Amino acid sequence: MKKRGIAIVSFLSLIISGCSDKCIEGKQPVPASFFVEIIDATSEENVFTNETFSANDITVTDVIGTEIPFEFIEEVNIIHLLPKTTIDARNIDLKITLNNQTTLIEEEVNVKYNVESKVEECYTSFEFTNILFPENDSQYEEGVFIVKI
Repeated sequence: MKKRGIAIVSFLSLIISGCSDKCIEGKQPVPASFFVEIIDATSEENVFTNETFSANDITVTDVIGTEIPFEFIEEVNIIHLLPKTTIDARNIDLKITLNNQTTLIEEEVNVKYNVESKVEECYTSFEFTNILFPENDSQYEEGVFIVKI
């Protein structure tokens, strides 16, 4: 009887593991994000490289003032924006505010974008599309939006 119980448990384990849906536990999609470099429109210098602003001068908010997560990448002086995504959405607005308290210089960069979802086998991934900077000249180079202020 004991051998039969072990055989049944082994058989069930084999069936359960053999019927895997190819999903790896804990496997998650890469969070949607995008990179922004802000440069001076006149000198075309990065505003963090020329010390007009510092990483401490940055805030990113949505239309109701909720702070949006971001990382400042010091090695290249760019902002990595990480807005949360849970649904498809159109015309989302964000505002990047640069505020140097010492020099009293303040600049705002408005961002509009869409969120699109893609249903994968194990999860739903999101991506940002149609990223625009309506009040600023901008271009997209090598994965980074370069925005002039």
